[in-house]
Amino acid sequence: MSEADSHRPAGVPEPPPGSLPGSPPGSLPGPAPRAWWHPRRLLRGRVRPAAAAALAGVLLGVAGTAWQTGTGPFRDDRKCWGALDDGDLEGYFRDPAEVVAHETSVQYRSLDGYSGLCRLSTRRGAVTVNVHRLDLRYDGFGRWGDEYLAPRLVPMGGGLLGMASDTRAWLALPEGCVGRPSLAQGPTVVDIDTGWTVQNSEVDEKERAVLTRMVVKLVNRILDQEGCSGTVVDPADRLPAADDGLTSERPGAVCRVKGLTLPAQHKDGNGTNGDKSGKGGKSSENGKSGGGDGEAAPRVWITPGDGPVRTCDRTRLGYTELRLMTVSDPRLAALFERSRDEYGTRLTSSRGRGSLSDRDGVFLARCQTGDVAFVARTLTLTSSQPVRALFPRYVEAEAARAGCGTLRVTAGTSGGN
Repeated sequence: MSEADSHRPAGVPEPPPGSLPGSPPGSLPGPAPRAWWHPRRLLRGRVRPAAAAALAGVLLGVAGTAWQTGTGPFRDDRKCWGALDDGDLEGYFRDPAEVVAHETSVQYRSLDGYSGLCRLSTRRGAVTVNVHRLDLRYDGFGRWGDEYLAPRLVPMGGGLLGMASDTRAWLALPEGCVGRPSLAQGPTVVDIDTGWTVQNSEVDEKERAVLTRMVVKLVNRILDQEGCSGTVVDPADRLPAADDGLTSERPGAVCRVKGLTLPAQHKDGNGTNGDKSGKGGKSSENGKSGGGDGEAAPRVWITPGDGPVRTCDRTRLGYTELRLMTVSDPRLAALFERSRDEYGTRLTSSRGRGSLSDRDGVFLARCQTGDVAFVARTLTLTSSQPVRALFPRYVEAEAARAGCGTLRVTAGTSGGN
């Protein structure tokens, strides 16, 4: 018997185990006394709000980390340096969720300027975005000039140096942000390449608008990253219609340049480019001449509007035989500076000079708006286009329209290339 039991009066029953002293007999057992380390004892007074604040701080820290790293609910699915979201891509890709982006950051190097690459890939194809300075060594007469100055592209207008089609788009970064290129440099551009172009197909204006908006967003993203003020306004809704290639040349107007004719020995099957028997108007759908010797008549594609370049492609059976270009923007005309003296026959004038071969010709003229480049190219190996006889007269005929006034071009003796 314990000491407590020894003082209990006789006849008083022992309280049930677990009941509190002073509670009626038979009542339910009360809670056991809390240990000193119980959480509620530890959180009494000022300790409890402090712990709650600490927990809230931990949650905010985790959320902040997720936001900075783009994980969890803060995941950022924008692609190409954060410029393009799924809404920008769904106009071109069936399922933007399937698009995988592989990109290199846009960086500036003293020798090459700004550069960066982003490739958007799916199982059905890819779209390539390239940020680069146009290279005077090859971008005029190279692949870039062939594809991005083609008549399928239309000028963006509104003071923008850029062009777009349903398969290509490019836009120069504003000089106020990246600086004006020197005489030995071309402009810095963002261009989009979606793959193979079928020249004879009709331009899909919806896809052209998608590419235009994409390239504008890419340029604005770069401007924002570089801390430049202002944004480029989207011109997609005001782009002119592309040439459908159905309007033929009128007599005495090769590439629809008034007064420009082919030599008699090079007249086309329908007679619309040299003699006066041809009928101007619409070409037949299959490209066959309506009244000549049965040879397929050329289709003519010309850049619409008053843009930085006017390109004319004379095609036959889907192949471009001759390209004549007037590059009126001095920043693009500089791309042909290196080729000006490359060919064997020298071309001279009081306000410019150039050179000429059987297949190609370049002439740079000093005009009121700056340098203007006139270019002739034979793009097929089997073509027998009369570049040597046609090009000097093309320069003279186009000079007035390009703001160069009257030019008289003299061809020197042939030699060299």
